[in-house]
Amino acid sequence: MTEIRNYDTAEDVARAAAENAVELLQLAIESKGSASWVLAGGTSPMLAYKKLVKDFSDALDWSKVTVFIGDERMVPLENKDSNSGAIAKIFDKSPELSKIKRVIPDTSNDVARTATQYEIAIKNEGITEFDLVWVGVGEDGHTLSLFPANGAFIDPTASWVIPVYDSPKPPTERISFSLTALEHVVELVIFAVGSSKRDALKTARLKRTLPVAVAADVVESNGGEVRWLYDDAAWEN
Repeated sequence: MTEIRNYDTAEDVARAAAENAVELLQLAIESKGSASWVLAGGTSPMLAYKKLVKDFSDALDWSKVTVFIGDERMVPLENKDSNSGAIAKIFDKSPELSKIKRVIPDTSNDVARTATQYEIAIKNEGITEFDLVWVGVGEDGHTLSLFPANGAFIDPTASWVIPVYDSPKPPTERISFSLTALEHVVELVIFAVGSSKRDALKTARLKRTLPVAVAADVVESNGGEVRWLYDDAAWEN
């Protein structure tokens, strides 16, 4: 099932995403004893992480949550372009959220080896499905590091984590969850925020060919829920 929610501002989207994450992760913990959450980089998700730290640190037992990263640049953790590093700095501001178990890629290897080892690390956690996945949207309609006309998006694969060699945005080498990984998602939350994303989001809704729309279709066709969180700047009827 797909649900589209509209909010006035990016701040409102961030708070809604944070509240939804707490609810879904708590439900997973109650039913299975633990929860899995795939994180996203980008401005809007970062704002939502800050909301969690500020307003929801005591909302659940964060030590029962394991997090992964949906895509990562091939840079050191301390580099400003590292998604994992940026998120860690936010979570570490909360004694409670710092208890989250983090499974992050080792980007000191070459990109192909990093992708392979990260998939092994994920599956070693016993993951058969991801309770919650956050993704953003680029101005070209990309999501994760799946870009239009890029081999990582076009070429079919059975792998959950894939190397990306020719990203049109620097750095050019990255790893990313594949469309195959998205076949194992309970709920996908898409941050559809900002006027610069409006055209791509409109195209995604109408033509369903851009990576973000294809990703949403993969999740839904495999029984997952898809939630689009728009702010007014991104929405166009």
